[in-house]
Amino acid sequence: MTLADDALLVQGVTTRAGSFELGPIDLDVASGRVLSILGPSGAGKTMLLETIAGFRAAVAGSIRLFGRELGQLPPESRAVGFVFQDAALFPHLSVRKNVGFALRARGERSHERVDELLGRFAITHLAERSPRSLSGGERQRVALARALAARPELLLLDEPLSALDRPTRDDLRTVLQELLCGLGIPAIHVTHDRDEALEIGDQVAVVVAGQVRQMASSDEIVAKPEDDTCARLLGWSELGVGSLDRDILVLGDLAVPTSDSLDRWNGPVSVFYRPEAVLLGADAVGSRGPTHFRATVDRVLPTTPLARVTLGGRPALTVLLLPRDLGRLGLRAGITVDVELPPDSLRVFRPTGA
Repeated sequence: MTLADDALLVQGVTTRAGSFELGPIDLDVASGRVLSILGPSGAGKTMLLETIAGFRAAVAGSIRLFGRELGQLPPESRAVGFVFQDAALFPHLSVRKNVGFALRARGERSHERVDELLGRFAITHLAERSPRSLSGGERQRVALARALAARPELLLLDEPLSALDRPTRDDLRTVLQELLCGLGIPAIHVTHDRDEALEIGDQVAVVVAGQVRQMASSDEIVAKPEDDTCARLLGWSELGVGSLDRDILVLGDLAVPTSDSLDRWNGPVSVFYRPEAVLLGADAVGSRGPTHFRATVDRVLPTTPLARVTLGGRPALTVLLLPRDLGRLGLRAGITVDVELPPDSLRVFRPTGA
């Protein structure tokens, strides 16, 4: 890891709030890249952003931005843009004046820059409106424009979409992903939403209880979670507790090969699977390998965007598939179906605390 490659370099940063301790944290984000930080409430995600921005003092460690040490600098001297969960707009200022606030604070009168940002976020028609009259999605567009007005060297986003309704959130997620990819500066985006983290971030860091549990590219981290906590946060479902007999995983009526290595661990193992990777009915008939079995359909829920099919047996499991496949495969409660559980859809971990 070098400063030439990593515009933002966080090394050994520790922060405390009461009895909670964040860190030590090590992160690196290159120019033009986006790091999504995924974790549950209370994990320390916002505390980390506040420490990088200078709103909270670190008790140890180093934060460098393009080689410049930020640790002793006040927030206004760090060249960091910050977008808050609730937008935090100035209610007494118009949209135009909110966007241009940082420029005016520095004595600049750059109307062109404000107009450019109003156009980029499709809010030109809102320029003279009060923030109180805006929808949640419109307020966050204004907040993003305001954060970029002063041309920051780093952009931090603290769950900017979490307070929005789902249609607005999905629409603004696309806008945000396209924006961050084109900025050319490092960005950190905090969220508790798995899909949002994977769509927006080039890399994802899973933060739990003040610690980075895993950090990898979006593709790698969802395919290969390193422990059961990461697996749950990344959309894997727990199948049950099994055992390993050499390279064979035994769980209920299943005995399947596994490539997961647990350093000669011979105790019980937690088994996880990808519900959307399971094949049913005609899609599973072509396979008669060790991960093929038959099960009874207990329940079919035609939810969107993915339907849920619950299977009985040992082990019981839930399968996610497109609603249109329910009819194509003839799936309904009470029938017996072929099931294929692909080996790469299974992960085995030591139980938490073991």
